[in-house]
Amino acid sequence: MKSHLKPLFIQAKFDDVRVNKVLVDGGAVVKFMPRSLLKRIGKYDADLKPHNIVLSNYEGKTGFSLGALQVNLTEGSVTRPTLFMVVPSKANFNLLLGREWIHGIDVVPSSMNQKIIIWIDDGSVEDVEAYQIYFLDEVDNITRKTFQKSLAKIVPYSFAEDGGSDQINAAVVRLDPTHGLVLEQ
Repeated sequence: MKSHLKPLFIQAKFDDVRVNKVLVDGGAVVKFMPRSLLKRIGKYDADLKPHNIVLSNYEGKTGFSLGALQVNLTEGSVTRPTLFMVVPSKANFNLLLGREWIHGIDVVPSSMNQKIIIWIDDGSVEDVEAYQIYFLDEVDNITRKTFQKSLAKIVPYSFAEDGGSDQINAAVVRLDPTHGLVLEQ
C-alpha cells in the first residue's frame, strides 16, 4: 500500500503499558478508546466518569459513550493528561487521537511520511515513526499480480437493490492499484 493511503498508526504508553495501533486522525474532534482496552491498561468500568458530551457519527446519529477516562499518555518524550471517551466498539484501532491532542502537544502528523513530528519547548523537534508492523501482514498487501484476483469476488453495487432510480447521474468509482479510489470516465 502506498504511504499516502495508509492511516497513521503510532505507539503510545499509559504508565508502563505500551499500546500499539494508535490512530492519529486530525478529522476527529474527541479522543476515543474502545472498551476492550480498559482491562489491558488496568482500568475498569468503575473508573469511568459520566460526562455531558453528545457524540455524533458520520451518519449524523447521536449517542453517548460509556464514560470518560483521563490517563497520562506518553508519546515520544511528552507525557500529557489525556481524556478519552470510552466506547463499546470493535474498532480497527486501540486509541484514536484527534485534533485536540494534535494541537495540545504541538504535533505535526504526516500520513505521507508515516511519522509525527513533536515540537519540544526548547525549540527542538522529535520524530516519531509510524507503527508499520500493522501493514506488513500479507492480507494488507495487494500487488499488481494479485490485484484483480483479490477483487474479482466483490459483487458490484446495484442501485436496484436499494430502490434508487438515479443511475444516469451516478458516477462509477473503481479501485486502482496505484491511485486508490478513482472515478471512471
